[in-house]
Amino acid sequence: DFKVELAKWRAKRDEELKDEPPFVSTIEERLAAALAEDTTLPPNPNPIPIPPLPDLRRVHPDIIALCGPSTLRELAKISNLELTDEEIEEWTPQVHGIIDWFGKLNDIDIEKITSDLETETGLYRDDWSMPLADDVTFDFENREAMMNEAGDNWQKPYVRVPKVDVKENAEMMSVAEDVAAATATATAKAAAAAAAGEKDGEAASASSGASPPSENLLGMEFLVGRVLKCEKHPEADKLYVETIDCGEESGPRTICSGLVPYMSAAEIQGKNVVVVANLKPRKMSGIASAGMLLCANNGMDGDDRVVELLVVPEGATPGERLTWEGATNDPPHGGNKIAKKKIWEDVQPGLETNATCAAAWRGNALVSSAGAVTCASVSGGKIS
Repeated sequence: DFKVELAKWRAKRDEELKDEPPFVSTIEERLAAALAEDTTLPPNPNPIPIPPLPDLRRVHPDIIALCGPSTLRELAKISNLELTDEEIEEWTPQVHGIIDWFGKLNDIDIEKITSDLETETGLYRDDWSMPLADDVTFDFENREAMMNEAGDNWQKPYVRVPKVDVKENAEMMSVAEDVAAATATATAKAAAAAAAGEKDGEAASASSGASPPSENLLGMEFLVGRVLKCEKHPEADKLYVETIDCGEESGPRTICSGLVPYMSAAEIQGKNVVVVANLKPRKMSGIASAGMLLCANNGMDGDDRVVELLVVPEGATPGERLTWEGATNDPPHGGNKIAKKKIWEDVQPGLETNATCAAAWRGNALVSSAGAVTCASVSGGKIS
């Protein structure tokens, strides 16, 4: 059966090839056949004479020194090839033929094919034209929400995106592995503490169903800040510039926040807020922002989106470092470490508000000396 099918295929192929030109073996003959092939392009009435081709086998050393490598052997070295004397002798006329063939393109009068270009015909055989997909435009209805979500990446009129490279991806994988290892270690500690009857924070978290606070979380510095002044950013319509007392000897901090669409300056000024204090300072539309205010949101977009400040109870002291209920903070991470290892990007998705509008991280409440940190009405929301 196979032999019968093979014979049929060969007969069919012979029929297809019967009108084809005979096979030629040398490159010179192939080039001659290609140049003799019919073409719809008109001849050039004023062709430029093709300059004489150099002898690629024998070029004077002074010319090589002046013009660079020009022998076939030198050209081969550029391509990391090593040619024998026999190959040099055989290939030199072939290279001449290729150059001459490209020179024949000079015979074409391209001025007379402008109309063909405009009508997309004559560029391909059988008047075939490249199939291109129609352009499709998308209208993003919630552009303001998108810009607000960009945060300090919004550098009017552009959104700054992170650089992605192999090294950065490797670092991200390393961070993910560190987080997984830290979580496993914390879970083991909590289980051991519970078995021993200890009442430390990790054991309490494990027994209540909350995830033990990670090392990345415990190294973030959440401070109580008192908003002394809040005013519009002079160069960005959606940004406020807040002056916030964090109890530091260097004086109040300047922080930019994209809260203009969601609340008035009066609703911010005078409040005890939560400041993420160990982020690397960044310029936002020309003003250096030394931290971030934390807010809760309902996860919606556009007119349905609700954003509220996280507020610390009166009685808490500006500069006080907030804690996670039952746990002890670690020394603060450095800003460069947070940026390089993407620590904030690891921690932030776990921040949330519970059913009583209290701030938490995977079930662990955020508290001050005066009580829990809360928002006005957003329950079960995200914090950013």
